[in-house]
Amino acid sequence: MNEPKNLWGIPYGTEVTTEALVKDLWDPTTEEIVTPKRFLGIGWGINFHAIAKKLGVLQ
Repeated sequence: MNEPKNLWGIPYGTEVTTEALVKDLWDPTTEEIVTPKRFLGIGWGINFHAIAKKLGVLQ
C-alpha cells in the first residue's frame, strides 16, 4: 500500500481497494485518531481502532 500523497499540505488518496478503505477506517498500526486518507478522496479520516483503544474497548 502506498503512503498518502499531499497537495499543499492536504492529504489525498488515490487507491480504490478494499485494503485502502479498511486502513482508512481501522488502522491498528498507529495510535492517531485522525489519519491522512489513503482511499479515494481528500483530507483526513477517522481511525476507529485508535478510538476503541482509548475508550478501553480494545486492549
